[in-house]
Amino acid sequence: MNKCLFFGRLTRDPEVFNTQNGNKLVRITVAMDRTVKGEKKAEFIPCIAFGKNAELIEQHYTKGREILVEARAENARGKTKDGVEYPTFRFVIERFYFAGSKKEQQKEQTATTSETEPEFSEDELEKELEEFFEEDETFEPPEKGIITSEEDIPF
Repeated sequence: MNKCLFFGRLTRDPEVFNTQNGNKLVRITVAMDRTVKGEKKAEFIPCIAFGKNAELIEQHYTKGREILVEARAENARGKTKDGVEYPTFRFVIERFYFAGSKKEQQKEQTATTSETEPEFSEDELEKELEEFFEEDETFEPPEKGIITSEEDIPF
């Protein structure tokens, strides 16, 4: 089973793109708190959504808004500016849920995600991702391979 659940706040407004095939893609980063040895730390989780999920996130989310994301992790490859490949990951949103105060949720009752099958096949999605994500020639992997801030995220 490949399921990841993230609860946190958007670090910025959703980034909205249209793929070459005319499909909508949204990229968000979810900031989550955790405690390490009594000290609060933040984790920044990069996520992407397609189709109806992308449309709903674009319409109803802005920086700072709470979200609960159900996603699947996918292996990916990145490349440094020197052409050295390294393993990385991406999280593809399968479902998401509105979170926050009851007042905020009541305003958004009409915007819900469904429990339907994904809009794209795995092959179609992989092709869309390959076309969308271009290599960042200036990216260098973080020290010791540990991502500690949003700036370290390779996409």
